[in-house]
Amino acid sequence: MEMDIEKKTYVSAGMFRPLRKQRFSDQIAELIQKKILEDNLAIGTNLPSEKEMAGEFQVSRSVIREALRILEMSGLVNIKKGPTGGIFVSNVYHEPIKRSIGTLIAFGDVTIDHLFKARLLIEPQIAKEAARQAKKEDLKKFRDLLEDSALHLDNPIHLKQNNLRFHLLLARASGNPVLAIMLESVFELLVEHTLDFVDLSLERHFLKIHKKIFQVLEEKKPLEAEKLIKADIMDVRKRIKEYKKVK
Repeated sequence: MEMDIEKKTYVSAGMFRPLRKQRFSDQIAELIQKKILEDNLAIGTNLPSEKEMAGEFQVSRSVIREALRILEMSGLVNIKKGPTGGIFVSNVYHEPIKRSIGTLIAFGDVTIDHLFKARLLIEPQIAKEAARQAKKEDLKKFRDLLEDSALHLDNPIHLKQNNLRFHLLLARASGNPVLAIMLESVFELLVEHTLDFVDLSLERHFLKIHKKIFQVLEEKKPLEAEKLIKADIMDVRKRIKEYKKVK
């Protein structure tokens, strides 16, 4: 009697690679991050020094340095040099995105106009959400900023810094951290590429627009906030283009 023989397929040895051990620096970065988040450490909290961490983890300082570099690139810590320096808890989570876009700018794949178009997609939505979501403490920050600007109407640098801060406050007042991170990354790159664009009359003009935006935030008028911020972005975009041509 003939029997059916089941055919079997065999996998040759060497198909699977051995598991890779995680680097000490990666493990330490994860542990530090876990400590920061679980203990809810405040922004600006001074962490132990490289030497102290090396002793605690029983590794070399170069391993600690690499772990801190990972955390700094993720925006979770800020490392300052000098006598008043140290390792501080941070919250610049937009830095990785900003760094990636910055590389594209360096290669010529992204232009200032691309950045403005991105702002036009992101910031009007942020303004609408800020008009709906802004809390009393958010409105107080806006009010304090505008009052400070009113005291420095003859200082274009100070006015420019405050006008820039206005947009970052707007992003944070939206209540949407994803939108805030996206805007901050794009916005800071625009600032870095237009640092020489300073004009007292223009900064006073932008301040007036920001006062109007603040007013509609207080009145909780999302559509008005959206309209004003779009006009503000288009205005800045036009003036920078004109400035670059003259220069």
